[in-house]
Amino acid sequence: MSLLADTRIAVLDTETTGFDPAEGHVLVEVARVEIAGGVIGETWSSLVRPGRPIPPDATAVHGITDAMVASAPTAAELGPELLAGIADRTLVFHNAAFDLPFLAVLLRAHGGGPLLNPVVDTLGLARGLFGPGGNSLSALARRLDLPAEIAHRALGDALTTARAFLALAERWERERGVGTLFELAAASQDVVRRTARRNAAPMLAPRR
Repeated sequence: MSLLADTRIAVLDTETTGFDPAEGHVLVEVARVEIAGGVIGETWSSLVRPGRPIPPDATAVHGITDAMVASAPTAAELGPELLAGIADRTLVFHNAAFDLPFLAVLLRAHGGGPLLNPVVDTLGLARGLFGPGGNSLSALARRLDLPAEIAHRALGDALTTARAFLALAERWERERGVGTLFELAAASQDVVRRTARRNAAPMLAPRR
């Protein structure tokens, strides 16, 4: 795939104590999968000590308990290792709007600046090809017939996202004529923005 020739990409996924860092929720796990020249390579993951109890409803989703993170590194301790693994690579997420705010909190904890890497969102790539509905990571894995991984754990979801990215990028290159990672990143984010506006429209209608 010429689109990914001579590229190094970092696919990231996180697990958290909740949905919103503005409400004090934080990371409990983060994972990275490397893609080099269109081939999945090195993987890395770490639990994160959150400094607060993990709510039972969060544990029910990802299975991570307070005991599991008791001796894990803190966000401040983990920040340099995470940054070293992503450097200036293009980053790939499934639903980047969820993960990026939590990663920003982690990086601030060790005094790091904002992430300025290009970002490709596989949610946007999927919506652009298949329409706005039914594009959760698990649904996408079934649609693309991807190998099963442990769902709702950072490394399993990062591997699924990496495989989905490779399949979707190939179709965007072949069917939509996208020729560079920068174009792919812009297209993925544009689709997310446009579909988010459409999904929000019915909620706003009663106020008119």
